Amino acid sequence: MNYIDPVLHNYAWGSHTFIQQFLNIEHPEPLAEAWYSAHPQAPSMVGKTPLDVLIKQNPEYWLGSINSKLPFLLKVLAADQALSLQVHPSKKQAEEGFIRENDKQIPIDAPQRNYRDDNHKPEMIMALTDFYAMCGFRNYNDIIMLFKHFKLGTLFSTYQYFAKDPSPDSFQAFYQEILERKPMPQLAEHILKLHNSDRWQNELKWTKYLLSLYPEDCTAISPLLLNLIHLKPFQAIFLESGIVHAYLQGAGIEIMAASDNVLRAGLSPKHIDVEELLKVMRYSPYQPSIYPAQNAKQHLIEYSNPTSDFLLSRVLIDSKYSLPNKSGVRILLNLDGDCTLLHKSEEIHLKKGSAVILPSAKQDISIIGNAHIIMASDGTK
Repeated sequence: MNYIDPVLHNYAWGSHTFIQQFLNIEHPEPLAEAWYSAHPQAPSMVGKTPLDVLIKQNPEYWLGSINSKLPFLLKVLAADQALSLQVHPSKKQAEEGFIRENDKQIPIDAPQRNYRDDNHKPEMIMALTDFYAMCGFRNYNDIIMLFKHFKLGTLFSTYQYFAKDPSPDSFQAFYQEILERKPMPQLAEHILKLHNSDRWQNELKWTKYLLSLYPEDCTAISPLLLNLIHLKPFQAIFLESGIVHAYLQGAGIEIMAASDNVLRAGLSPKHIDVEELLKVMRYSPYQPSIYPAQNAKQHLIEYSNPTSDFLLSRVLIDSKYSLPNKSGVRILLNLDGDCTLLHKSEEIHLKKGSAVILPSAKQDISIIGNAHIIMASDGTK
């Protein structure tokens, strides 16, 4: 059992307070993410050694016999502003895209690069505060009603075809026009003049908010196209490959497959490859399921998901609890309280904001104290 220190990322959309207070550190710039991982771009430190180096030195000790590398990346995420609109590729798309861009000799860190590794990136976000996001295209009839209500149909030439015959094909053509349209001052002017009504208040509020950040980006109307999600603390959603999404505001725990493959669709000054995006994106309506908080009187709450790459769990300790044995590495992050982990004659103290990594070789772990812990592990049974 060893302490693991996160790698901090200070993106402009981050919070000036959340991660700083959670980790009890001072940091003058906004902190957006704290990574706990062996990702080669930003491996966490275990003592004085990067985690990816430790795993390479003794993979069976850390990972067991199931994996050859740490399959997940755990993050604390804190957003004061909206993140970019984005999509993640499937495993097959990532493998093919990575080879294709390697063959073209595009540097891994090049801004125009789409595939920085050959892995997919399913992910889950569990809220720690009220958390707002957009995820998956709305039911087509709802999109049509919204565009009629806000009188936006005449601004896009392909909209009438979609409204007349709503289907994945007609919607793809409509959405492609939104992605490729040059700045439309009349779009922002029209929406910003609209007054709140009893219907679609949140859609209008978030659209105006995104237009205030990106007045020349047509994808700022995404709240009219995507499902708006409001998570309460400890609720979660799982994001499949090909699903367009964006986090809008809030703090949470994010866990994902160990990948950095992101295809941006808008709300960002970064590279947007519309042609590749159109190949990866799913156009059918998609409503994500919300995992309940499950604040029942139980010690272990698992957020099961369809992938084998990761499993996110909450461990609630009120006196003493023995962790179930499980092959593979585990990372435990203390959200609140104070506790001690015990393994034979070894013990390690875990205060709020601190994290430990448990190698696969060490089982029969017990915890004493009063704490609320996040546990990240692989998703194999």
